[in-house]
Amino acid sequence: MKKMISVLLVLALSLCLGINAFAVEIEEDGGEASADVKGTYVSGGTEATVYSVDITWGSMGFTYTSAFIGNWNPDTHVYDNSTEEKWTCDGNANKITVTNHSNANVEATLSYTPGGSYSIIDGNFDKDTIYLETAVGKTTENASTGSSLLTLSGKLDEDTEASTVIGSVTVTINQIYD
Repeated sequence: MKKMISVLLVLALSLCLGINAFAVEIEEDGGEASADVKGTYVSGGTEATVYSVDITWGSMGFTYTSAFIGNWNPDTHVYDNSTEEKWTCDGNANKITVTNHSNANVEATLSYTPGGSYSIIDGNFDKDTIYLETAVGKTTENASTGSSLLTLSGKLDEDTEASTVIGSVTVTINQIYD
């Protein structure tokens, strides 16, 4: 039993050896003592860039109207009611809107690719690139937003059925490094 108590006391004393304590004695009025204060940095984590971008598309539905020479007017010897070829769409059908909810500045690059046998149809944007500021410090309602409008040019064959896919729009998001 004495051995067991001795072993427990030795263990308890060895645990106390890991505790550092410093003592200074001041023996006079106005005496001072000082000790170094030490700090250690431990990372709380690494901030990750989070990309969150909303893209809204109009219907992307377009109508092609071919050119029409008009109706011959025998009294004036001129064609009346002629029209030029044109592409049209309803309202904001050609509008692409991008909203940045990311914790980084981003740019949205827009491109048009004609589909299959429609390579003669070109798509252009009033803004090929939209620059958007970070959402940090902004409310959801005040997030950085930008828009671009698609316009088409070229001829569409008269045999094309309604709502045929003639191309596609791609929006590519990249971080802008400051």
